[in-house]
Amino acid sequence: MSIQEVKVNYSGADPTAFGVLGLAMICLIASTSKLGFTDHNATGLLVVWAGFLGGIVQIMAAKIDFQKGNVLGGTALGAYGFFWVGMAFSWLTMNGAFGPGMKAAVDPKMLGFVFLGYLIFSLFTTVASFEVNVPFVALFLFIDVLFFSLTAVTFNLGPVSVFAQLAGWSELIVSIIGFYYSAAIFYKNFYGREILPLGKPLNIIKKSAPLTDTDQRQRLRA
Repeated sequence: MSIQEVKVNYSGADPTAFGVLGLAMICLIASTSKLGFTDHNATGLLVVWAGFLGGIVQIMAAKIDFQKGNVLGGTALGAYGFFWVGMAFSWLTMNGAFGPGMKAAVDPKMLGFVFLGYLIFSLFTTVASFEVNVPFVALFLFIDVLFFSLTAVTFNLGPVSVFAQLAGWSELIVSIIGFYYSAAIFYKNFYGREILPLGKPLNIIKKSAPLTDTDQRQRLRA
């Protein structure tokens, strides 16, 4: 089978604005809970929005990004989409939706390792974000702060109350940047030109030239 036969051609619209909108919306809802604007213990509606906007929307956008060959967009949106799906099921479990046995078997520190793992993921994707644009970089930097703070709070490291507030405010900033970035990408694709400034890639690490079909066949044979 040739390389051409396994490629998926995509000719539809850019899903980035849609996917980032999902991230912005769920971060807005979750941050208001962390900051005490809503009841911190009332996770019922948060579970629903985490599953749909945080999860399904981003996973849908990730699938399209992968079809387009956008590795960074597909990986980031997919990873964060499944994070929110995981969080929705975690909240359901901790609230007893799957029975008292499952609720009793919960160790909250496991979420600490989830946050730590996502912090590691976010740090190395932050490096790649420098090759996109300024809002994308800012988005990832505050996601790094968010996961660092959540890890510290879950493991009771340092001044927990300070890190809890830092998590809430950094998540709110992620939401604000996300709304801006979603609007900027939407306008750019809709009007065919940049309406809201995005800035230029920093080009810290230069990418190599894309492989041709011949190069890919040679690598597969090797």
